[in-house]
Amino acid sequence: MLRNIYMSAILAAVILFKLPCAEMAPTTYGSTGLIDIPTSDIVRTDQMEVGYYSLDKKNYEVFALPLTKNIEISGSLRNEDKEHTLKTLNAKVNIRQEKILNPGIALGVYDMANNDKRSVYISASKAVPFGLRLTAGVGTNYYKDGFVGVETRLIPLSKGGSFPDMSLMIEHIDKKTSYGLRMATARGLQITAGWRDKEPFWGITYTVP
Repeated sequence: MLRNIYMSAILAAVILFKLPCAEMAPTTYGSTGLIDIPTSDIVRTDQMEVGYYSLDKKNYEVFALPLTKNIEISGSLRNEDKEHTLKTLNAKVNIRQEKILNPGIALGVYDMANNDKRSVYISASKAVPFGLRLTAGVGTNYYKDGFVGVETRLIPLSKGGSFPDMSLMIEHIDKKTSYGLRMATARGLQITAGWRDKEPFWGITYTVP
């Protein structure tokens, strides 16, 4: 009987703490995360993330690439006057993988080529009961007031990363609150749309493979 109770407890823990998020995707500035905030996740060594976002009445192309097993390089380019201009170049290091009892932790640098806006941060992500995954962090400059976000899968029995898998994201950073939906339309291909500080945005991202 004790064995049955023990096995039931393990099963319940797996269900409660199973990662509720959809497939990884780049943020509006490139780094793997939610809408604007970086999670502790990084792309795998056999992956690459690319995407397109329409926000602030401008068009952005984003990317995230693995440098090593635990280091991600990412960035965003803006289409201005029919030319692509590099707007941000970022790096993120995963220093601890997320486990059932421990959060994942990453250290990162946002806009590292810009001496005035360069920001260093630490981000922690953890799945919690009721199908939620929380991310919180703090840093310098852009992250000096900290950031927090939550993600939850809206269709629990869907296959992660495949239609109709969909997640709701809510986050707060730099005195603004953003809301978004991220839906998988095909393996690796996702559509994200919502509001960034009361302004609409949308994007298409693809994780290879």
